[in-house]
Parts: sequence; C-alpha cells; structure tokens
Amino acid sequence: MKPISAVIRNPHNKISFLKSNLLIQSSLSITTDSIASKFNCRTSISNRFSAESYGRFLDACLLSKNLCSGKLVHAKIVIAGLEKDSFLVTKLIGLYSVCGNVPVAEWVFNQVSNCNVFLMNAMIRGYCANGLYQKALDFLEVKMEDGMKPDSYTLSCLLKACGLLFNLQEGERIRNLAEESGLDKDIFVSNALIGMYAKCGSLVDGIQVFERMPQRDIVSWNSIISAYVQEGLEEEAIVKVQELVRSGLRPDRVTIISALSMCSSVEMLREIHGYAITSGYERISTVRNSLISMYGKCGRVEEFRWLFDNSTCTDNATWNAVISGYAQNGRFEESIKLLRDMKLVGFDSDVVTYSGIISSFSQNGQSEQAMRIFEELLNSGLKPDIITVASVLPAISDLQYLDKCREIHAYSYRNGLEYDRRVRNALVSVYSKCGSVQDAEQVFSKIMERDVISWSSMVVGYTQNGFLNEALNTFRQMIISKTTPNPITITSALSACAGMASLRHGKEIHLWALKNRFEGQTFVASALIDMYAKCGKIKESRRVFDLMTDRNLVTWNAMIGGYAVHGLGENALEIFGMVEEPDQISFLAALSACNHGGLVDKGTDIFNSMKRFRVGPTGGHYSCVVDMLGRSGRVDEALDLIQNSPVEANAHLWGALLGACKTYSNLEIAIYAGARVIELGCKNPGYYVQLSNILADFGRWEHAEVMRKLMKEKGVKKVVGCSWIEVNEGVHSFVARDRAQHPEWESLFKMLKGLNEQMKGMG
Repeated sequence: MKPISAVIRNPHNKISFLKSNLLIQSSLSITTDSIASKFNCRTSISNRFSAESYGRFLDACLLSKNLCSGKLVHAKIVIAGLEKDSFLVTKLIGLYSVCGNVPVAEWVFNQVSNCNVFLMNAMIRGYCANGLYQKALDFLEVKMEDGMKPDSYTLSCLLKACGLLFNLQEGERIRNLAEESGLDKDIFVSNALIGMYAKCGSLVDGIQVFERMPQRDIVSWNSIISAYVQEGLEEEAIVKVQELVRSGLRPDRVTIISALSMCSSVEMLREIHGYAITSGYERISTVRNSLISMYGKCGRVEEFRWLFDNSTCTDNATWNAVISGYAQNGRFEESIKLLRDMKLVGFDSDVVTYSGIISSFSQNGQSEQAMRIFEELLNSGLKPDIITVASVLPAISDLQYLDKCREIHAYSYRNGLEYDRRVRNALVSVYSKCGSVQDAEQVFSKIMERDVISWSSMVVGYTQNGFLNEALNTFRQMIISKTTPNPITITSALSACAGMASLRHGKEIHLWALKNRFEGQTFVASALIDMYAKCGKIKESRRVFDLMTDRNLVTWNAMIGGYAVHGLGENALEIFGMVEEPDQISFLAALSACNHGGLVDKGTDIFNSMKRFRVGPTGGHYSCVVDMLGRSGRVDEALDLIQNSPVEANAHLWGALLGACKTYSNLEIAIYAGARVIELGCKNPGYYVQLSNILADFGRWEHAEVMRKLMKEKGVKKVVGCSWIEVNEGVHSFVARDRAQHPEWESLFKMLKGLNEQMKGMG
C-alpha cells in the first residue's frame, strides 16, 4: 500500500485511503509510550470522541513524534467529520511538520476554506521547523494578498527566518509590516528584530531596537548580549550583562552560556563558573558543556577533564566538547582516543564530533590529519554540514588541493549548503590560495549580504595573485558599501599599493586608518612601512616606525627590508642590530641590504652569525650571498659556496652565479652554471637569455643560437613586459607588443611622439 505522501496530489484518493485504512484498523488500539503516559491506560479510539479528546491524542503523538499513530488519529478525525476543525487542523499541521512531512501538512491546511491566523502561524512554523525559511516568507505574502493579517507570533517567526537566511532586506520588510500593524513595540517582535539584525550584521539597528523597547524581559537582554558577542564586542557584551543584573532580572542559563563564550581570562571563567554553581545552573547539561568547552579554549585541560569525569549525565555534546578541547590544545592522541571510546560506551559520534576535530587540526596547521579525519567522517556514512565544510576548507587551502575544493563546492551546491555565507567566504579564500581567481570571483559575486570576511577574502585573494588594481577596486567598493575593513583587509590593500608603487592610494588608506584608529595595529603599521618604502618614501616609513609603541618581528623586518630596497645598508644594519631574536626573514633582509649596499664583508659576517642565533640558512640566504659575492667580483668564492652548501643547489642559486659571470665576463663558470640551470629543467626565460647573451659577448654565435632553439624546444617563453602608471584616480597598465589593450593607446603614443620630438629639439 502506498504511503500518504504518494497520493497527496489527489485529495479524493487521500480521503479514500484514510477511510480504507480506518476499516482495516477499526479494531486496533493505539498503544504508545507517550499516549499511555498521558492517559495512563490503553485507550481504544472511538468515533464519538470530541475535538478536545482528539486534540489530546494528537498532542501525545506530537510529543513522541509518533507519525504512525498520528495518521490513525487523523483517519478517525476524517471519519468523525472534523477534518476542517481549525483546532484539530492546527495540531495536525504541527504533527506532520515536526515529523518532516511538509507536503501532507500543506494538504491538511488546504482542506480548510476559512483560514485564520492560528492556522497560518502553524503552517509558517512548520516551514521554519524544516528549514524552508524562504517558503515561509512567500507563504505570508500569499496569505496577505488573501486578506490575512499577521500577529506578533507571525512576525517573530519570520524575523527569525530572515536572520537564518541572512536576508536583511526581507527583515526590513517584515519590520515595516510590524510598524503598519502597530506591533513594532511588541516585546516578542522586538526581541526577534534584535536577533535578526545581529545575524545579518547590522548591530547598530539591533541596538536602536533594544534602546527603544518600552519594556524588556530576559530574552531581550539575552538577545542584545548575544548580538554583541556575535560581533566580537566582548567588552560591550560584559557591560550589558552588568546592566541586566542591575535591572533586577536574574541571569538565566542562556545568559550564562553567552557570558561564557566571551571569557577573556581564566579568572573570569572561574567567576562565571562560581555563579553557575551557586545558582544551580551547573547541573544543566548545556551550561556544563559550555563550561567544558571554555576551559578547553583557555587551555585548562585538567579542569574540563574534571568536569567531564564528575558529570552524572553526559550526552553527545559533552563528549564533543571534551574531544574538541583536547584537539584544541594540541593533544590529538587523546582526542582521537576519546573519539573511539565514545563509540564503545554507546554514544554515536556525529557530524559535530568530527567537525570539532577537523577544525582543531586545521587551526593548528595539521592539514593532512584534518583531511584524514574528514575522510573518516565520509566513510562512516555521515553527511558534512555547514560547519564541517567551513572547517575542512582551510585545510584544503593550506594543501592547495584545487580539485578537492571543487569537489567540496559541488557537494555544498547539491546539498543546499553553498548559500551559507561562511561556506562561500571560505570558498573564496581557498580558490584564491589555489590560484583560481576566476572561481573565487564567481563565488564572491553570489554573496548577497557580504560581511567583512567576504570582502577581505576577495581583497586578499586578488593581492596574493597579483591582481593589484582589482584588489584596490574591491577595497574601494567595500568602503562604499559601508562595511568596516579589518586589519587583514587594510594590510592586503596596502600590499597592493606597495606592489603597484601607488603612493596616492597608499596615503588615502593611511588617512582612513588614522581616522578609524587602525594605525596602531601592528600589522597595519608594518604594511604602511613596507608601502612607503616601495613607493620611494623611506623617510615616511621611518616616521611610521618611530611612532609605533608596539613592534613585533614583522615590523622590524619591514623596516630592514625598506632600507635594503633603497640601498641604505648602514641604516638597515642599525635596525637589524636592535632585533633581539632575528628569524630567517630578518637575516634575508639584512643580507639583501648588504648586497645592495656593497657591504660584502659585513654580509658574510651576518651570514656566518646565523648559527649563533640557531637560524638555519635556506636557499634564499645562499642565493643572496652568492649574488653579493658575484657583484663584488668574487665569482670563484661564490661557486665554492654553492658547491659546499648543505642546501641542495636550485636554479635560483645557479642563476645568481650566472648573473655575476655576465658582469665580470667569466665564460667558463657561466657555461658551468648555465648547464646546471638547464639540467634542473628551469623554465625561467631570464637565465636562458642571460647565458645566450654571455655566449654572444664572447663571439660564440652558434652556441647562442643553440640556446635560443633550446628555449623553443623546452617551451620556455620570454615574459611579456608590463608597466603601469597612476593618472588621477585610475591605474593604467601597458603590455609590450599589445597596444590595443588600452582604449586610448593612439592618443598616448601621439603624446609620447611629441615629447620625443621636444627632447630632440632641446638636445
């Protein structure tokens, strides 16, 4: 026999099915745990029951989610002629919705000709309970066209739906309906509005709603506290908790959980823990689980393990919190062991369990292990959710598995996860790091309600892949959209300015950073130092450096590198001497400064001192020293350094030596170095051209031509030259042998020709 859902399209078939089912089952009795506990007896369903009696039966079925018994009650209701009773229809809609059978709930709703607000709300609640938020919004619009008016419950429910969809525009529309209906001051609507604005990233509007509320309950306070927490404004959230206490209301478990999520110290965590004990909330599983989770995040392994061992009743969330706590603290063996133990004691590991471990592995640079756990999740038959996908994508990003990223993207699209902003933000970042900017752009274009992470991911992606003009344009659009950049966005935008030597844009961003108090951020200030240095303003770099009150190694390295670019070796070494614990980048910047400043002896001393600081030299350090020795004519020493280097010589090392041979006309070593470059299969055309030019300088024209032919055979192509110039508010790029790329190339070259003629006349 077909299930009810199979005959939903034909109402007559539906009723006949129910009636035939009743004839078959007429002598049967309903015996479920929920109904037995409610009525305390074995009850035979009689056609003579009142609507109230049927309602009690449906309540019991709903509580136990017993769809089978619920269908039988439904059949009796139809036989009794009560299928259009709004009281019973409301409960039937609730039952089918809770059991995930939305089409039947819709069919039941459509049997009633006179719809009222309770029936409408039941259907809206059913849609939302099954994640059909947009359908709930569309349903209200249809019903309003039929003359229905929403009440406070309708609007509250739909505002939550807007928040879960991150749809601020729809949320504003619902708010307008509330104002038109005179329900904008209703406490339930106001609470829902605060939550909606928080989820849609519009905290200012949420604060305004809270401040204008004529009366507030504990939900109001929890909503605004949660809104501050979501935006990372922990200090403001703490202030609201204090105001809540002063208002005379007693913090509940939701308040405690929110307060726990913003603990900035172990002392604060213990204080909240103490309140939870004295108020009796520690015994509640959600509070205890939050305590375990926060002790884990604070690195207090013994504390969260004690809570776990002394819990009288544990659930999946408890195990998940402990497993995640061990993983977060780098104790991965204990984390995996608990994952196995969890199954042994009868708890099924779920998506949350695996997601916590995957996230911890990813955050701790254990990308391979994160992928291994992700594969285990798939093999166990579990379906990754939004959190899982957002957790595994950073690991894919670190490993630069472009194909894996596309697989995850396809899975997200098929399973309706791609719409989530967190997933799309992560996809933009992964595609960018894998070098697939076009894919990143496509995902970015689909993000309707972009937050700071959305914009930052795209700006960073463009900058990482050399699309510097696009990075600045995206940053400009971000400002226009009134999204406040974070330090990562500003740092990337400044890096783009540095790469283009766009001083004017760099100054504009510097001014914006000053106005918005971002200049004090260490990484922003370091990016400013680098930008000014690369734009030829080394004095401005030093001014930013001197004004910094808090410097890190990135700052010192940026200043050393800035002086190195300008050939100010002595200044660079002065800064280098102030660094207490230099790293590989510090030494590379100092060696570069010695190289450009001709400070060969000091450079070799610095190179030799790396052992004293326990910093292992890399190929980059050896390349810099080889180039430095070669520039000073000490080609033989450079060759000896390469041959005795513990680091395997790469094409960059031999290429650096080749450049020295060109300067000092050393044909023998040039041929030897060039042969090594070719053996390594290097695709850098510069080395081939350089060796060809050296051979031509010595009259070895045949050998030079052989090099040219070898380039063609190996598919090595000379890189097309590109330059750009900043005019007014635009940056114009020019590519060699492709004049038509620029729309005004004819007028530009006329101007260039005129300038050339004037220069000749002056000569």
